[in-house]
Amino acid sequence: MKLVFYAALLMVLGTSVAFGAGGPMAGKTVKVGVIADVTGSAGAYGTSQKNAYELATDDLKAGLIDAAGATLQFDIQDSASDPAQVVNLVQKFTSDGSAMMIGPTLSSEAKKADPIAVQKNLTIMATSNTAQGITTMGQCVYRDSLSEEQVVPQMLEKMEKAWKVKTAAIIYGDDDQFTKTDYDIFNATLKERKIDVVDVKTFHKGDVDFKAQLTAINEKKPDLLVIGALVEEGVKIAAQAKQLGYKGHLTGGNGLNSPKFIELSGAAGDGVIVGAAYYLGDTRGGNKAFVERYTKKFGKPPDQFAAQAYAAAQVIAAAIKGGATNSGQFCSFFGNMKPLMTVLGPVSFATSRDVRADSAILEVSKGAFVPFK
Repeated sequence: MKLVFYAALLMVLGTSVAFGAGGPMAGKTVKVGVIADVTGSAGAYGTSQKNAYELATDDLKAGLIDAAGATLQFDIQDSASDPAQVVNLVQKFTSDGSAMMIGPTLSSEAKKADPIAVQKNLTIMATSNTAQGITTMGQCVYRDSLSEEQVVPQMLEKMEKAWKVKTAAIIYGDDDQFTKTDYDIFNATLKERKIDVVDVKTFHKGDVDFKAQLTAINEKKPDLLVIGALVEEGVKIAAQAKQLGYKGHLTGGNGLNSPKFIELSGAAGDGVIVGAAYYLGDTRGGNKAFVERYTKKFGKPPDQFAAQAYAAAQVIAAAIKGGATNSGQFCSFFGNMKPLMTVLGPVSFATSRDVRADSAILEVSKGAFVPFK
């Protein structure tokens, strides 16, 4: 009965595998270094990533992800939201036999650390770096996370049509690569769409009081308030904007696309629109089974950061099945990879090494992300 169950589940996942220890890559061990901010200020994102690789390890052993009999090991290291620790871990992975590297969690960390890996010819898969200029750092720097440049224009187009948006204001963190990218892309796209940007305010990481900036913005009465923030500051900005009586619509970049935002913001988060690379209710690529297994193992459903990490495991396993065991072979496989069905849907890579994948525009509603219509 157990064999029948696994066979049925594999059909749902769209994955074929030979049961047992056999396979053309049997006896091969491939180690992949993973840098994730499991703790610290970005822990809401990095913990999801760590969970996804742990689940992927289980699924490799169970035959639910096919690495053609090879042993795929994820060496998950907590960088603790510390850029210096990220650099130390990159240096570790460039010298310890790792075939490639995944991470780090934040774009600002990647900008400092990735050049070290590039110099040592270590292939990188970024699963949550959405800022500009990530893949241009090296010919073997890939990402399976949709960039803000890919998602924001689609999101603004949909909001403009739904709400007839004419004016907007932006508040963003000016000391983080990701949040500064949010400003650049939102500002440029708003102007392209002839939406008047009536005010721009900034803040720093760790700030907790945004009332001065929001009061000034509120006086301009913009139709839309753009929040360029990571989750901790984003929650406070959304809550304080509503406390001050802001009556317009709220939106933000990928930093708000986390269940942690919903958990911490409560009712203040309702109505916030985010652009995403993943929707929990997607039925493609075995996502339904992935959601069930993840939820059973960790007591809560996966978010986008977990899904992108798990999809990276699927892509890496496919590369191993295709014969890749070292950095150069992984780089070549990713560059020539045909669309692969994953929990994100079909994934492939453009010549820019940015992912080709579907986006999802989501709204926070009654404690959940739902498709924005």
